[in-house]
Amino acid sequence: MNKVHYFRSDLHRLLKNYPLYLAVLGVAAALWFSLENYAFQEEMVNGNVLDTYIMSTNMSGIMIAYAFCAFPYAAAFCEDLENKYARYSINRGNARRYAVSKSVVIYGSSAVTMVLGTFLFVACIRLRLPWISEYTDLGVLQAGMYGTLLDGEHYWIYVFFYALQLGMLAGVLSLAAAFLSMFVSNKMMLLITPILLYQILLEYRGDSWFSVMLVRPFLNQFPSDMQYFLTVFGCSLCFSILLVWGICEKIKNRL
Repeated sequence: MNKVHYFRSDLHRLLKNYPLYLAVLGVAAALWFSLENYAFQEEMVNGNVLDTYIMSTNMSGIMIAYAFCAFPYAAAFCEDLENKYARYSINRGNARRYAVSKSVVIYGSSAVTMVLGTFLFVACIRLRLPWISEYTDLGVLQAGMYGTLLDGEHYWIYVFFYALQLGMLAGVLSLAAAFLSMFVSNKMMLLITPILLYQILLEYRGDSWFSVMLVRPFLNQFPSDMQYFLTVFGCSLCFSILLVWGICEKIKNRL
């Protein structure tokens, strides 16, 4: 079985099952309840969408959203090993292709879940509120990255890049949960892993740009938007490759 066949099988397994769609709803719900009391006020945060969305990503509910991003596929290795499907699948190909394919789907499904959940959340509040209001401090947002999108009133695109970068972090956290599944078969523990890891990263983030806060555009300053996006993607990719390598090695040892 070549890498394409592995990927098709994993993608089909992901799309035909309900966890992906529940996870999208879960992310939207987590962002909503992240607003706490503001979620039940008519004007929410400052009477506009941008402030409401950004606050939702800064509150504790975002950690629950990361757990939902891991929900669709992070337990795939654990399930395959329990059901003896991993040995059968690897015998038809090899361990590296098997691990890489599943890891790509874990990472990709996490990022897609975050983006779709965000779009659902933003679409809901957009029905009630304008993108900006007289209370919106656009200067703070424009001083960060992707400010040109706000200047051009490309608000949906701004939200997309913001959510995509949160999705990149979610992908790494989900792969970390998948790596943990090589040692612990408790699925509840796997879903808690993104929350615990994110909290640890927050506690020890330091003052440099190289921290978990890198994914938040309004907190960073880079020479260009492209350089910033590539930096976020590059950091996410490096950590993902390291985790995938660990998964590959552990699978070889377990078979």
